[in-house]
Amino acid sequence: MALNLIAARADYCWRLAMTGFCFVGFSIGSVVLSFVLFPGLHLIARCAQRRHRRAQWLVHKAFGLLVAVMTAARVMRIEILGGEHLRSAGGVLVLANHPCLLDIVVLHALIPRACCVVKNELWTHPVVGCLVRTAGYIGNAAAEEVVGDAALVLSRGIPLVVFPEGTRTRPGTPLQFQRGAAHIALASGKPILPVLMSCDPPTLLKGSRWYQIPSRTFVIRVSVRPPLQASELAQEGVDRSIAARRLTRALEGYFSRELLSLPHSFTGTPCRN
Repeated sequence: MALNLIAARADYCWRLAMTGFCFVGFSIGSVVLSFVLFPGLHLIARCAQRRHRRAQWLVHKAFGLLVAVMTAARVMRIEILGGEHLRSAGGVLVLANHPCLLDIVVLHALIPRACCVVKNELWTHPVVGCLVRTAGYIGNAAAEEVVGDAALVLSRGIPLVVFPEGTRTRPGTPLQFQRGAAHIALASGKPILPVLMSCDPPTLLKGSRWYQIPSRTFVIRVSVRPPLQASELAQEGVDRSIAARRLTRALEGYFSRELLSLPHSFTGTPCRN
């Protein structure tokens, strides 16, 4: 019994130390990307679209490395169903619920080239700002511009990652989607690729600190479902705002139902990059 307690305590301390190491590594990596690698892209890639592609690939590799380190250190495990649909994604709207801070890291680690909608605070951030601008991510300052920019990205065959909740899910509360994702889907006419995500036990929630880790290795599960068509979920021929409202409600209902049926364990393939 005493040996089990000692082993559990040692495991906890190890995971706490490695969690801190990964957060420091993430911060250092952001600085290196923003102030060393990405400025170089402006010199070697004059074309904005080519620069965006290369920056998105670098983000994919950096996040893939972070996921690999956290997995090897037993800080977390990842179980995936349908990951091949993300790795080969084209111009689809990738919609995911948002239970954990690492959701965006995991998704970008799985998608070789992706754009996303980010909070305007990140767009103007002194460190991360250069990263998101060089990668061609979309700031959410103006709703109309977001929809237009998002539709343009999708028309170029680039997957766009959006969390319709706009922030991390609060455990025990129903999903509440904002209408921005619905407007993008309707304006672009592109398929919606639903991604169900869970984190067990819950960690890195909204308002929590990095050092508030669970008593055991947490598992992030990613289930990629078949594409949905916005036109099938929202009645055609009605006002765009009404269609967006109906589509938002339909997506809320879909995610809520599917998350309830999400299995506690997958037999999917681990994350590889």
